[in-house]
Amino acid sequence: MTDRWLKIALAIAGLALLVVQIYITPSPDPRDIKHVALQSVHRQVWTGRMAPELEVPMLDGSTFRLADHVGQRVIVLNFFATWCGPCRMEMPELQRYVQALAREQAPVVFVAIDVEEKRGKVEDFIKELSFALPVGLDESGDLARKYGVEGYPTTVVIGADGRVKLFETGAISNADVSLSPFVHPQIDHIRHGQGISRDNYRKVLATEPNTSPEPAEPKGVVLEGRARRIADTMICPCGCSDTVSHCNCHTATAIKEKLAAGGFDAQKTDAEVMTALNREFCMKGM
Repeated sequence: MTDRWLKIALAIAGLALLVVQIYITPSPDPRDIKHVALQSVHRQVWTGRMAPELEVPMLDGSTFRLADHVGQRVIVLNFFATWCGPCRMEMPELQRYVQALAREQAPVVFVAIDVEEKRGKVEDFIKELSFALPVGLDESGDLARKYGVEGYPTTVVIGADGRVKLFETGAISNADVSLSPFVHPQIDHIRHGQGISRDNYRKVLATEPNTSPEPAEPKGVVLEGRARRIADTMICPCGCSDTVSHCNCHTATAIKEKLAAGGFDAQKTDAEVMTALNREFCMKGM
């Protein structure tokens, strides 16, 4: 075979391999694309913004006030719920990471904030997981809404200047990779006396608006008030990682239709409503 024919044969073989690769490579799931896009929007909206003031009652009876720590410590907030599987999965890793920082006497404070659940349920959950880090209670869900939380878990890193350095929704499997690039530079700033004062933090915060991106709703379904809040928070049971608000699968659409029609027990908490909806719809969209 001449060199010319050898080159032609190799080119044909390469083209054939490319066609096979394209054929066997699965197309990206539209839900995954949408979730990544939503993540990107939230990062853009929150990264660099002054963190909203926050005051939360703790399980140990104390009260955590963000303004008491801003500029003096790197603040890591983790919004979670006991019914959230990814929250349960990431907690041992978060505990390992934070305890390692504590042994180094790093100026870091971590607070896990349960959203819209009662104290007893959270205490049982924490005891079951042997979770030893500080836990706060956002029983009304107001704090999560203030921080634009639309899915669990959501982790927020607040730097030495009081600004959000990381806004991440989804379970953290390796905190050294996910958190350290945002936490450690801020530790250095604080150790060098570069943290913002509480007065300056509040002055700057007063000049900045606190707006969150509004989730898009499918045509024909209008959600308001509590129904909107539940859809913004609940992860779709269809198996994707979107909230019900952002997912347009059959399951999410059915849930939104039921919420829009007021088809939930008004006496139940949001978490209880979401649990009931999960039971009702978890198999219908599969």
